[in-house]
Amino acid sequence: MAYNEDSSASGHDEPWIQWFCGLKGHEMFCEVERSYIEDGFNLYGLRTCVSNFSDCLDLILDRIGPDDSDDSHLTQSACTLYGLIHARYIITAHGLDAMYNKYASKEFGTCPLVQCAGQPVLPVGLKDEMGADTVKIFCPKCQCVYHPPPVRSRSSHHGGAAGAAGVDGAAFGTTFPHLFLMTFSNLVPDPLPKDSAYVPRVFGFRVHMSARQRASGTSNLLTAQTAHNSTSATRQQRELVDNKKKASFVGRRAETVAKDNSLERKPKEETTETRAIGDKKTKSGKRQNDVDAGSNTITKADANGSGRNDPSLFKRRRKSDN
Repeated sequence: MAYNEDSSASGHDEPWIQWFCGLKGHEMFCEVERSYIEDGFNLYGLRTCVSNFSDCLDLILDRIGPDDSDDSHLTQSACTLYGLIHARYIITAHGLDAMYNKYASKEFGTCPLVQCAGQPVLPVGLKDEMGADTVKIFCPKCQCVYHPPPVRSRSSHHGGAAGAAGVDGAAFGTTFPHLFLMTFSNLVPDPLPKDSAYVPRVFGFRVHMSARQRASGTSNLLTAQTAHNSTSATRQQRELVDNKKKASFVGRRAETVAKDNSLERKPKEETTETRAIGDKKTKSGKRQNDVDAGSNTITKADANGSGRNDPSLFKRRRKSDN
């Protein structure tokens, strides 16, 4: 919480809860009823969250005096314990009524958005775990979350917005503002109209989006130049890779064409050789045909049956066979 050694409880005769809520920056806290704190059911599960739970509880309930609690660590733990109890109390019926009065008097502050025209806000925590984040303010009109204004002096307690920069968001929780507006539905304001957004103008004319892009481009000139250089380098690398691919493709294409030409030449050579062999066969074939013709003549003579016993024909046949 926002407790420090300068805000020690020693020297104060008022109850500890009033002293805690009266610290600068604690204007958002309400005073938790003593009967609520004394009920052990309401404190279930908090014993493990705070060290020296019993001593802190006795300090909050004034069972031990401020002079008996000079230990700053004990006071700090008591502030943490009160914040956890406060988060549970403000979502009860009595706690919502107590926060209603503070909301009506704008003790939580007003929305910083101009279009909301001083709409009262509600405290909210973005996390329910202690130590995760500080308290924020929620505007029910624009439905936005803002940082609370800086801490002011205690004299501004009744004058408007008070700060809570050091207050833990878990002391209010993520549920409170929405449950508060569901309980008091008459406090829910009308939403902002769609045409209420601020429109930038120069001499009465709307500023076009392209002008913002140019301005951002001018402010980020160095970044753009660096990106351009990297892009050009990447393009050069790509061109080198493409040229290598093209060269390899051309080389492979040339090899393919050479192979095709060699394959075309081989059939022509084979055809020439075949023709030469054919010619040789044809020349030798004529002689063979002549012999065959002679043999055929003798065979025909034999077939006719003439000169079967003629020795001259027998001699001729032997000569032809030889």
